Amino acid sequence: MPCSIKTKDKLPMREVNGDGAMPNRAPSRREVFSRWHTCRPSAPPREDWIRISHSAMACTFDAIVSPECEPGIGAAQEYLRSVDRLESILSVFRAESEVSMLNRSAAEHPVWVGPELFALLQCCERLHRETDGAFDVTSGALTRCWGFENRSPALPSPEALKAARGSSGFRHVTLHPDGAVSFRSAGLRINFGSIGKGYALDQGAATMRARGVTTALLSAANSSAFALGSGPGGAGWRVGLRHPVFKNQRFATLLLRSCALGTSGQEEQGFEIDGQRYGHILDPRSGFPARGVLSATVLAGSAAQSDALATAFFVGGMPLAERYCAAHPGIVAVMLLEDDLSRPIVVGSSNHVEVNLGNI
Repeated sequence: MPCSIKTKDKLPMREVNGDGAMPNRAPSRREVFSRWHTCRPSAPPREDWIRISHSAMACTFDAIVSPECEPGIGAAQEYLRSVDRLESILSVFRAESEVSMLNRSAAEHPVWVGPELFALLQCCERLHRETDGAFDVTSGALTRCWGFENRSPALPSPEALKAARGSSGFRHVTLHPDGAVSFRSAGLRINFGSIGKGYALDQGAATMRARGVTTALLSAANSSAFALGSGPGGAGWRVGLRHPVFKNQRFATLLLRSCALGTSGQEEQGFEIDGQRYGHILDPRSGFPARGVLSATVLAGSAAQSDALATAFFVGGMPLAERYCAAHPGIVAVMLLEDDLSRPIVVGSSNHVEVNLGNI
């Protein structure tokens, strides 16, 4: 996913590392939990917001919290530590992760997995079914076949592509009632790249709520976000969507209240052969890179769902977005199509988001 979302409000900000330290020095407890203000004559004091960052899952996770909420920093640090634990479960780039062990062994015998991984697989299977196969975490063999997994993309041979397609698909996966998972294809490979960050944000939002935090903005890779509460002054968290072609412009601005966002686009990953560009978001049904959509942003109640649907709508285009949003009230999609760079399309509606189109 590209770095497509930006917090629009220029909040006064103090940086805190994921381990709680201010850059280049360690703060006192009083300093960390004090209230910073920018005071101006004839104006009420304005609080500084605190950004806590942590590197995981090959990107940066951020939490923006208010110093007015004393448990905010501690809750954010706890959440960011949990991202490391989730990465040890979900990453295909770690040989000893649960999903790597599943990929190695599930075609030979049932593999019992932890409750988090099993619940995520159940969620992925449901979303796969609801999106007519446009979202499919079992298509890791296709990602590897095209070379996108190791960032060395190349056009695959017809034989290799046919084999990868044949080994992919949830029809080859059995989720047993006792928590075991088995594959009916030796080449099947699960990859949570299109949902893992969103899942981590959902867990983070749950942690923040449990610690009494009512307003915060959690984000990952500038393409996934969870807006907790109504943001600064209760006006909503203001987020801009960057245009994938005219990168110094935004094609929409969103006000988020207690909802999640996921954006899919492929202008930053891909390759070109004989004037034909091949992007990294693959249609698991055809095996080829998806075409027709430049950017797909989805607003939903969970970040995992937003991320998954953004990928699905990028693959399935407007017909899938319209069908899905009509059948699932509260889901909103903001689409930018290849054949009209200047006219974003909004599908669906929600009381938790306000969409303003244009470079504002």
